Formats: sequence, C-alpha cells, structure tokens
Amino acid sequence: MTDLLDSKTSQRETPDSENIVDPGAVPEPLAEDANEHSRSLTTGQLVGLWLVIAVVILGIVLYLVEPMFQQRDQGLLLERYRSSIDKAANQSSGLGGVEVSSIAPSVGSAVGIVEIGAIGLRQVVVEGTASSNTMTGPGHVPGTAAPGQPGNSVIVGRSSMYGGPFGDLSEMSVGDQIVVSTTQGQSLYEVTDTGSVTLSNAASPTAAPKVPAPTPVSTTTSTTVAPEVDPAATTETTVEATTTTVAVEETTTTVEGDTATTEAPTTTTIAAIESALAGGSIPLNSLYGTSTDDRLTLVTSASAFPWNSGEATVVIAVMKGKPFEPTPQNGRSVKEAGNEGDSSKWPVTVLAFLCLAAAIGGAVLLYRRSTPKIAYLLTVPPLLAFAILASESFSLLLPAWS
Repeated sequence: MTDLLDSKTSQRETPDSENIVDPGAVPEPLAEDANEHSRSLTTGQLVGLWLVIAVVILGIVLYLVEPMFQQRDQGLLLERYRSSIDKAANQSSGLGGVEVSSIAPSVGSAVGIVEIGAIGLRQVVVEGTASSNTMTGPGHVPGTAAPGQPGNSVIVGRSSMYGGPFGDLSEMSVGDQIVVSTTQGQSLYEVTDTGSVTLSNAASPTAAPKVPAPTPVSTTTSTTVAPEVDPAATTETTVEATTTTVAVEETTTTVEGDTATTEAPTTTTIAAIESALAGGSIPLNSLYGTSTDDRLTLVTSASAFPWNSGEATVVIAVMKGKPFEPTPQNGRSVKEAGNEGDSSKWPVTVLAFLCLAAAIGGAVLLYRRSTPKIAYLLTVPPLLAFAILASESFSLLLPAWS
C-alpha cells in the first residue's frame, strides 16, 4: 500500500518539476533575436558608418587635438629660447660681448618671439614656412630680413588648424603695436596697413608695397580773441558800449562791447591714410620683397577653406627705432612661401590612409564574426592611431597657413 502511494506521488510531482524555468537561462528564440539584431546592418552600411567616423576623427585631430600638441611644442620652444636670450643678455655685460652668429639659422629653430597685445598673441617664431614648420608655430620666410633687423621681415602663420595663432590677424587695425624679442634685444613695430589681398605669381615687381603715406588736406580756421581789460581804467567815467563788425573770409562777426581782434587764418593738415592692401592683387615676390624701411609683414590665410592658397590676410608694421645688426639668412625658395603644401608627403599620406582603410575593413569583418563589444574593443585603438597618422600626413599636403 505504501509503495503504491509513493508511486502516485512521484507521478504527480514529475510534471511540476518539468515546468520549473531556470531564471538565468535565456530562451532560445530571444537569443536568436538578439543575434539577428546585431547583424541587422549591411556591409555597405558598416563601411559607410566607419568612414563617417574616420572623417569625424580627422576633424577632431586637426582642430581639437593638434592644438594641444602645438601648445606643448610652443612651451618647449619658449623655454629654450628664453635661455638663449638670458645667455645673450649675460654676454652683453661681459668683456667679450655677445656672440654674433656667422651662419644662417637652421630650419625649425626658434628665431624670435612675437607679442601682439591687441589680439592677445604670444608665439615663438621658427625658421621656415613648410607645413611641418608651421605645425609648431608661425614661420619666418627664409630669404627675408630676420625679425628686428633691417629690411622686410615676413612671418607666415596658420589661421585655423594647429591652434590657428594668426586666426585673429584680420581684427588688427592701424596703430596697433607689435613687440619682437630676439637674442639681440627687443624691437617695437607699429601697424601702418592691414587688409585682405589676392596673391599672384607675377614675376615683377620685386619691391615690397609702399607704406601708406598721409595725404595733406588743408583747412582754414580763424580765431577771435577778446580784448584785455586794463585794471587801471576803472574810473567813474562811463564808457558807452560800441558795436564793431569784423569780416573774416566772407563771414561777418558782430561783437558787442570793446573791440575784439581776429588773428590771421591758420592751416591744419589732416592725415588721410589710403591702404595699399584694400583688396586687389599683389605679386607674392612683391609682398616678400625688399623694402626701403624696416618692417614686419604678417601673412595668413583669408579663407575658411583649408586648401586656400591665394586669398591672404596681411598686416604691415613699421619699426619704431633703429634695427639691430643684420646676420646671415637663408635663401628663399619658390615653394617656401607658406601658401603651399608639401607635395613630397603624398606617399606617406597614401600609406596612412591605406592603413586606415585596412583597419576599417578589419572592424567590419570582426563585427560580422563576433559580438559588437569585442569588435569595438579590438578595432578602436588601431583606428584612432591610423586616423591620427592620416590626419597629420594629410595636413602636410595642405597650405602651411591653413
């Protein structure tokens, strides 16, 4: 009897135990749905998505990440060049005097510090105007006068990428001051002309544009002076008021009381400045050419497009005081104007973009064959590395003032 009851009890418990569901188990249909959802994007959509991500990374690197690298390089250059200035200052107080360089500055080395209070700028200027030079700071055009020395010293800087140190150059106006510090000392420049121009490759002229000269404008004025009162003339005699009429240049002035006197007309000269950079076209070798005065010419791109090579924002400032002794300078090449890129970097740029494309292809393949999390973890680091490499290589092909 007991065995019979136990068998019936076990039969009743068996169906209940089969209906118990493990909380940690995922139903097979739900797992299949999740797997299908992770594969919902087509290969073309995945490639397009990664291409968009790569383009966004390029922009972030050039306009957000590289400025931090530029500030770091500027800090190192500033520290080293200040040491050179201190060394030159100590030598000037010694018996031997300051060591004057007998060789031209090497490309990429610091040649001066430019400070512009009007736009809050302080940058270390390096020698050379290649795209690789202006990554670290504004570049001095080889073949032009050195900053603080006699002649036309030309400096080209970037307008937007790598921190865009010359991005606010268009906001400068006539009368603003520029201070240049070198191992020879400090020089003060005053802005005399500013504007946007189109640069041409005309072979002539070779002289720099003239500084705007004031145009005299004559204006005639006359002054009426009241008569002096004699204190000794205070008597009981009553002086009747008289009326005197004075004519000055077809105008009539009536003065009641004592007779007034009118001085002779005077001429005042008003300086009307005419800009030499008010649009139009200027030959490049004229802007970078020799000048009869001692000046500083600042140049940058005047367009928001990074590939611009013709529209320029130019600021011309004339030195206040005497220049320092000239030192040897490098010769200027046609390609070292700051408005062209480095065409020799094409192989490196193509290789960098091929590596970036290979990384994108590997990311798509891993996404198809594994879970999205694993694909992202394995592909994001190489994608970032190749995107940074491709960004720097691509920027070398763009004009150095972009």
